[in-house]
Amino acid sequence: MSRQSSSEPPDLVLPGSRSALDPGRAIKPGRHGLPPETVAQIQRDRLIDGFVLVVAEHGYGGVTISKVTEAAGVTKKAFYDHFATLDDCFLAAYEYGTGMLMALMAQAYQAAPSWPEGVQAALRVLLKVLAAEEPFARASVVELGAAGPGVRLARARYLESFRTFFAGQAYGLSPVHDSVVDAIVGGVYSVIYIQVEAGRTAELSELLPSLTYFVLLPLLGREEAAAYLIG
Repeated sequence: MSRQSSSEPPDLVLPGSRSALDPGRAIKPGRHGLPPETVAQIQRDRLIDGFVLVVAEHGYGGVTISKVTEAAGVTKKAFYDHFATLDDCFLAAYEYGTGMLMALMAQAYQAAPSWPEGVQAALRVLLKVLAAEEPFARASVVELGAAGPGVRLARARYLESFRTFFAGQAYGLSPVHDSVVDAIVGGVYSVIYIQVEAGRTAELSELLPSLTYFVLLPLLGREEAAAYLIG
């Protein structure tokens, strides 16, 4: 049985993956012919991108609305048209990006022929995407802890959603208690956090064999889980 999928997750456009000031995203002054809802969506997208880039550069403690609007190329009025607070902007960026990432992980997991290979496929997507999206990785993994309770609760909800990768009755997997799953997910999150905090985000994909082993070990045992250490 192959332990390595040949498929690669598609490229994503996560928050912070592109400059909000790219000329191709500019709205021409005067009569540009765009409907108001299109202008509003462009401004909102640019604010989210600008926010993530500012957070990644300065840390959430160093973020101001002025820095975000400057990075987005919009006015403060435009910011308040979309978000009441910086936390609201953080929540929008986090939920949008994490939702995209979780959908891709679920797709890879469901396409795998076995539960262990599904876990490995989902982890491969997670690590590859975060490695390629350093600003989003830093904002969503490291800096999110400095945000308000609403943003932190969103993180808790998404971490709980990882339990679905362990509900493998379709693969014949015995039920696993949520506390065990949460401990495994928390361990994976901690390893990723340390890597991103240390500035080694680009190397995240190198963790795939060891993290796959870590996830499978409590459920499959050392011998079967060790087969995945080869990557």
